[in-house]
Amino acid sequence: MIKINVKIIVLMIGIVLIPLNVIGCTKNEESSGETKIFEIANTEQIVGKKDEEEVTLRKHYMILNPPTDLIDLKELVEKYIKNHPVEEDMNVIEGKNRIFYMSFYRESDDLPRDWQPDESYMNTDRMEHHKHDLIASIIWSDAEPQKEYNVYDKSKEGEIIKWLRFIEDQLVE
Repeated sequence: MIKINVKIIVLMIGIVLIPLNVIGCTKNEESSGETKIFEIANTEQIVGKKDEEEVTLRKHYMILNPPTDLIDLKELVEKYIKNHPVEEDMNVIEGKNRIFYMSFYRESDDLPRDWQPDESYMNTDRMEHHKHDLIASIIWSDAEPQKEYNVYDKSKEGEIIKWLRFIEDQLVE
């Protein structure tokens, strides 16, 4: 009788402690403060028609725990694009001017890290609805290979507090 009770108590403790441990590990990962960048799935766009001379590649990225200093933010996205080149994604398109537009967003209540576009009948939620969380962008093309960087310090509501624009490493006033 006592052996059965001990087994039940151990089993009950295990049922309670294992989920709490898993939840604790998940919370620690989220609040670790480490900066991470990843592409937001299902948001890549290639825009251009066969008879047009230009084709645009748009990619959207999430930055977890972005730096608050705008120069550090610019250097972070610059390093990321150098380490993750996107030009190969459009190598198949010959004879067209390729335009690359990379957008970087902060995580928020409206744009959580697992966000996905929604095109359902009663609800539409696309990347363009989240401009208030856009904190950095890079644009360049085959015709204008110099990269233009825009970095933003925004309020929680998405109002621009400070904005810096760079052409490569030169700050543009």
